[in-house]
Amino acid sequence: MVNQRSSTGSVELVFSFHDERCFFVAVSERADCGLVAEGAVHREDGNMLEFFTVHGARPETVLHITDDLPSVRDARVVSEHPDTTLMEFVVTDPCFTATLADTGAVVREATAQRGHARIVADVSPNSDVRRVVNRFFDRYEDAELLSKRTLGRTIPALSNRAQNAHLTAELTDKQLRAVEIATREGYLTWPRESTATECAAKMDVSQPTFSQHLWTGLGKLLTAMFEPYEGTEMSVPNDIS
Repeated sequence: MVNQRSSTGSVELVFSFHDERCFFVAVSERADCGLVAEGAVHREDGNMLEFFTVHGARPETVLHITDDLPSVRDARVVSEHPDTTLMEFVVTDPCFTATLADTGAVVREATAQRGHARIVADVSPNSDVRRVVNRFFDRYEDAELLSKRTLGRTIPALSNRAQNAHLTAELTDKQLRAVEIATREGYLTWPRESTATECAAKMDVSQPTFSQHLWTGLGKLLTAMFEPYEGTEMSVPNDIS
């Protein structure tokens, strides 16, 4: 899932398109496989760090294909599983994400299967749905609007979406990026699967800066979860590397 946020009363739009300018569409076409977007992080250098689960293709095949895609600056395997592989890609063109973000829409799901992409986006009640659709069609000439529906006006209080919004409300964008990268890179597992220096490189910041964002962000998350006495803070370890 690309983004967990959604507004009550928003409009859900489902698009399909076939355009190999989007790297994940090209990969799914050339590797005859499926990709599911898991998350995206803005880097300090202006590029995007995007995570995808790959179904039906060997990771070395995907890596070979991305070597020939100009929008992909780097790619690597995060973790392998019996039937899927979680991979990360540093891309210069955020593709559909930027197209929709410019109109105020939020991408909720993004998948590609054998060259055909499917995008689910939420448009807030205050945004112009027609403008969102026209902007998408302008960018992707072969795009189709598969469905349009108004979402329910109530969200269960204990839904994952509501919980996530509550827990991350106090985090800055950089703190949230650091926590997400640390989680996906295996930095928070034991034994660690990556170092703070490697994670910092993903954010295009120094290691001390990454560590500061990470541990401050984790402190805010834990505070939101357990609600300790006011003024309690999580100290930043000096030996994190």
